[in-house]
Amino acid sequence: MAVAVYQGERFITAQLMSILPQLRDHDEVIIVDDASTDSTRSLISALQDSRLIVVPKAENEGILHGFETALFRCSGEIIFLSDSDDVWLPKKVETVLEAFAHDDDLMLVASDAILIDADGKKIGDSFYAQRGKFRAGLFSNLLIGKFHGCTMAFRSALLRSVLPFPPGRRAHQDTWIGCVNALLGGKTKYIPEPLVAYRRHSSNDTGLKKNSNYVRLKMRLPIVLGLLRLWVGGGSHRARSS
Repeated sequence: MAVAVYQGERFITAQLMSILPQLRDHDEVIIVDDASTDSTRSLISALQDSRLIVVPKAENEGILHGFETALFRCSGEIIFLSDSDDVWLPKKVETVLEAFAHDDDLMLVASDAILIDADGKKIGDSFYAQRGKFRAGLFSNLLIGKFHGCTMAFRSALLRSVLPFPPGRRAHQDTWIGCVNALLGGKTKYIPEPLVAYRRHSSNDTGLKKNSNYVRLKMRLPIVLGLLRLWVGGGSHRARSS
């Protein structure tokens, strides 16, 4: 599992406490701390769980590079993405793993999510009721990204193609992964049941404001260029260490 966190002291304990009981003893949670200056690391250490593997960054490099670094270190067959402030609902892991177990061709799973505020109060029954219907297609996601990281899991085989991420900080890791899977013809399953409580608050990196068409274009350009390189290169990147 891959987590990227920066200044996460307010929510990181609740997040991890919602995740750890759902994991097996041999599972791993790779947490990249993006040079936090608060008590994030000490709170993680206080949980005293050997499955939590913290990768500290000396300098803040942004959420995209944080997830990239985490994914380079993931070794599991099924990889979940998680923000540092959300809460996993009971049976999230069980439900997603069951979907993969019943379909060997399935490459990526996404689900719906409820919405909560900074205090954990429910403020919405469905993320996709507000975002718009989930779509897994390449062109629909280049227009308006429908993949949402905290609701996603995918097979590790996809890492050969999604790593490294497009350069810069503007691309969204979830849109990139979803678009790569679509480009390669990977099968996606959407579970309409909410499996995550997606927290919306003033410190969210995404989700609280709509981007202008110009900003959206600048965010999509690295993804489009990366997809073109992937297509020309025959479907896989050459992975590098991070």
